[in-house]
Amino acid sequence: MEVIEYVVKCCRGGPWNLDKREHNLHSRLLSVLSILLLLLSANTIAFCQVGSNDSSMIKSNSNNIQSIKILIAYQSKYGSTKQYAEWIHQEIKGDLVNIENGDKPDLTRYDIIIIGSSVRVGNIVIAPFIKDHWSVMKGKKVILFTTSGTPPQHPKIQSIYEKSLPEEIRKEIKYFPLHGRISRENLTLFDKFLIAIGKIMEQDETLKKDMGKDFDGVQRENLLPLLEYLEDVKM
Repeated sequence: MEVIEYVVKCCRGGPWNLDKREHNLHSRLLSVLSILLLLLSANTIAFCQVGSNDSSMIKSNSNNIQSIKILIAYQSKYGSTKQYAEWIHQEIKGDLVNIENGDKPDLTRYDIIIIGSSVRVGNIVIAPFIKDHWSVMKGKKVILFTTSGTPPQHPKIQSIYEKSLPEEIRKEIKYFPLHGRISRENLTLFDKFLIAIGKIMEQDETLKKDMGKDFDGVQRENLLPLLEYLEDVKM
């Protein structure tokens, strides 16, 4: 009741109109409020410290992931493989290297090596690079993706893969064939000639009918299986 009467008088005339007894009550209330504020401040500091520890744990986990060294090396003539390589790079922030530029990455530095290549004249163009450097890459996580005018699910793609790389290498590589693109106006005369010869020799009527036609199958979502596999091997 004393507290209520005190508050009423404060509202009417302010604490300066209170008698001595009421001033004592006022002093006690201020002391209680000071203690409550101190307790509240202590809890706030403790909460902030807990939040700080959680944040450092997240950073620690992030650093563990970042400590994995990833290389994305590719060869690309008309841009399909380059586009996929750049999309992968946006997702994982590894080192991006164009082998055709003459760059020679130190493969010993990397835990995961992603290699991209086009398919030409029935061969994976970057296959010689893989075979020449396999002694260094062996034992690492190696991912290969290729781009081609032939649909990825067609048996011919698997046949090209098996012809381009020996079994001892293939059994340690995860392979992802992807849709490519062709624009006839961008092809060199030599490549147009190769397509014409290939069309004559092709026995699959479905492939023969579509050879030489413009198409663009390069889509970012084509990389989803590769990126999901990459997340698994990074764990």
